[in-house]
Amino acid sequence: MNLLADVVVINWKITIFAIVGGLGIFLYGINLMGDSLKALAGSKLKLIIEKTTNTPLKGIIVGIVITGLIQSSSGTTALTVGLVRAGLMTLPQAIGVIIGANIGTTVTSFLLGLPIKEYALPIMAAGSFLIFFVHTKKYKQLGGVLLGFGMLFFGLDIMGDSLKALVKLPEFAAALVSVADVPVLGLMVGAVSTAIVQSSSATIGILQGLYSTGAVPLIGAVAILFGSNIGTTVTAVFASIGGSVAARRTALAHVLFNVIGSLAFMLVLSPYTKIIAWVEANYLGGEPVAMTIFFAHFGFNLINTVIFFFLIKQLVWMVTYMIKGDDNLIEVDVDMLQDHLIEEAPILALESAKIVVLNMGKITKQMFEGVVEYSFANKKRVLENGEQIEEMLDTIDKIVHDYLVKVAQFGLDEDSSQLQASYVDTIRDFERIGDHCTNIFEFFEHRYDNKIVLSEPAKDELKRLYEVVLETITLTLEAFDTQDKEVAKQVMEREDVIDSLVIRNRKRHIKRLNDTNSIETVDGFYVDILSNIERIGDHCNNIVINIIQESYYNEELDYEY
Repeated sequence: MNLLADVVVINWKITIFAIVGGLGIFLYGINLMGDSLKALAGSKLKLIIEKTTNTPLKGIIVGIVITGLIQSSSGTTALTVGLVRAGLMTLPQAIGVIIGANIGTTVTSFLLGLPIKEYALPIMAAGSFLIFFVHTKKYKQLGGVLLGFGMLFFGLDIMGDSLKALVKLPEFAAALVSVADVPVLGLMVGAVSTAIVQSSSATIGILQGLYSTGAVPLIGAVAILFGSNIGTTVTAVFASIGGSVAARRTALAHVLFNVIGSLAFMLVLSPYTKIIAWVEANYLGGEPVAMTIFFAHFGFNLINTVIFFFLIKQLVWMVTYMIKGDDNLIEVDVDMLQDHLIEEAPILALESAKIVVLNMGKITKQMFEGVVEYSFANKKRVLENGEQIEEMLDTIDKIVHDYLVKVAQFGLDEDSSQLQASYVDTIRDFERIGDHCTNIFEFFEHRYDNKIVLSEPAKDELKRLYEVVLETITLTLEAFDTQDKEVAKQVMEREDVIDSLVIRNRKRHIKRLNDTNSIETVDGFYVDILSNIERIGDHCNNIVINIIQESYYNEELDYEY
């Protein structure tokens, strides 16, 4: 009897290099494919999610479709958390999208279950050709999709060949059997590995490779699969850090949905595995194949989604109870911009647009208040709120502008047409004020990072200037709301005051620079801050000019400073 017949000889160097290299190719491929798909789909993704998720059911459908397109539930979830942070999506709507994203992510495991690996190299070649030899941007992005797609299968193929050799080792086999004997261990492996790579699709792709080689028993593979759904919540948690209360609640809803669902399925792991084994035996040829893991993944997410669809209200209550507090961000309801109003009653459509524009102005004022606070205290939360509002302003600008353009096409009278045109100008001015606020945030962030302090005289001058600007913005909102020309005149008076204060402060800053006893620094940012404040006053002036029109340019100003 030859005792050496069962001895497994492995070239460890080649095997380890193949596993590590194959894993690297696979992970880079899945990342490249996802990023390229997002770029190919364009910036409209966020707008699609925001505009088509006014009910939880629509949210689920959109979550499935978007995640299927960009091949990343984490990406969809992070995008959703961002919309909630910006106040453009309610918590129930966001939960719907997140639930749907879990079904959409099974598209990747389905694709990986197809026998495509022998075509991986020509697919990669086609992608590379588009990237390097075609100069059209969209074709380059398509090339990235193809290259990443081919790398998925190429990397898995390299790993799979090496894992087949490892499976023959008694120690490796014993370790994998322990996953089957102790399913909780598999759950932990799936959760930790997915949290590290931040992609459940990547973990499940690797799992499909392991399972198809016979390395992992089905019950252990299903347990790892459940764990991957827990690990994928890390991305949403990261996306919500420092965000609004609603954003943190959204991330918690994602965590609870995946954790509760995974733990509940762990209680029925054995019967669920038997069902999947029956599917494999009767429809997949009876041998371990990657498609078995797809059916296990899809079945789990589908059942979990159906159950939680009827528990969305309870989930909202739970996360609201667990994360207490109210958001200070003003809510802007863009859903009131109904398309049917444009045709049926364009005047009412115009009035709805005015309400949204006014609320846009209110959050612009709120952003400037954040600028004032951040200018004198390095509060990270205030800076992050400013970033949220800037994102919100950009989105509202796009939505309202498109709506007003549609309104203009339905026979407005002369006065209404003038209002429509002034609203278009106003939203652009509010958006530009937001841009200048962002610039000031960035200037002060740089100062804090580099420990550059304002002198006390500069602080006092800035506080006085801020007071006048805040008064100006407040009066601008009042003038826009009431269309009161007298209030509009007060805005124009204060805009002249702002200009005068900026000139005075700039001169005093230069004087302090020449004073050897002053702590004033030549970083250039103080002058830039003054310039941005001046431009904010200019945009307020632009808004009220539409109210006054040509009647007020030569009257004397009567305002002390």
